[in-house]
Amino acid sequence: MSKTINKKIQISLLLIATMGVMSGITVVSSLPLISQTFSDLPHIEFLSKLMLTIPSIIIALFAPIAGIIVDKFGRLKPLYTGIILFVLGGSSGFYLENFYAILAGRAVLGIAVALLMTSSTALIGDYLDEMARHKFMSVQGMAVALGGILFITAGGLLAQLHWSYPFAIYILPLFFLPLLLTALHEPEKHTHVESDMELEAKLWPIYLTAFFAMVLFYMLPTQLPYLIIETLHGKPSTIGLVIATAMIFNALTSRQYAKLKARFSYVHIYIMTFIFFGTGLFIISQAHTIAQLFYSTAFIGIGFGLILVNTNSWFLAKVPAQKRGKASGVLASSFFLGQFSSPLLLQPIVHIYGIQGLFLIVSGIALTTALILFLKDKFSKR
Repeated sequence: MSKTINKKIQISLLLIATMGVMSGITVVSSLPLISQTFSDLPHIEFLSKLMLTIPSIIIALFAPIAGIIVDKFGRLKPLYTGIILFVLGGSSGFYLENFYAILAGRAVLGIAVALLMTSSTALIGDYLDEMARHKFMSVQGMAVALGGILFITAGGLLAQLHWSYPFAIYILPLFFLPLLLTALHEPEKHTHVESDMELEAKLWPIYLTAFFAMVLFYMLPTQLPYLIIETLHGKPSTIGLVIATAMIFNALTSRQYAKLKARFSYVHIYIMTFIFFGTGLFIISQAHTIAQLFYSTAFIGIGFGLILVNTNSWFLAKVPAQKRGKASGVLASSFFLGQFSSPLLLQPIVHIYGIQGLFLIVSGIALTTALILFLKDKFSKR
């Protein structure tokens, strides 16, 4: 563990991080078109959303196992296995024509991301000390956001040509392999110093926070495309443009995380996160035109730019080196279980109140969460 890592390692870890965001939002713009293409299937509008959420539930189920594998067999073998599975499963929609076969490919993608997330998170903890991690997380958050802009924009443009074309983007990580193979090294083994029970007691608040945050935040890629296409009569490229604009603010905010962390606690940053996120959702709930959606992007982007970086930094500050693989698996499981649960938990609200009604209700939940955290922090200091 050190205060710095060389540029090749840093770039390698950043490329791996962009694969996480690639796994989800790349095909967002295709969802309404997939619904139209396979309109003969019953409940296709709901089933098309599973293109995003099937990987999430697979990650949620497999990530703890992946974490045990990473602790037992090292970081790099699971990492490279994950990249190969990522390419095969992610690109399945490009060359398969059966809807359920494509869903199976999305499940393989979930296994791949579970291996990637657990091994890469463990590597960051192994390579860097706490202060250096805050700085790296700032850069990583920005890289993920910029990657999100690239992939969502490319996906939107390709979806206008054909719904299957965005799936070809998943072939891209093959070109990362030469750099990763030459840059990354296996960290040394660490001895056990803390019991599982003691560790779990410290980490459960982080796991629950990750789950709750993803239930709220993942409503954007699963619900916003339908608001834009069906309610506001936009184009698939509009979906990518709105989300990409939010990602710009995401990148700018993530880059400032180290400076924010030097001044504020983890709880204070969560309070800011939910205030910005709730404000952005309220603006979406009141929008009547596509142009009005863009007013929300600054608030949504700032909120999302903080939530993932803050949670990962909090996590790595708590978990010891010899348990990073297993604990990273449970954290990934929490994130993606929240993603998978998001449309299932929120769909009844959409059915009763509509999509904009959902955004209004979740806005209230986010702002109430910020208030509860603020009051809890004040009382704990007293």
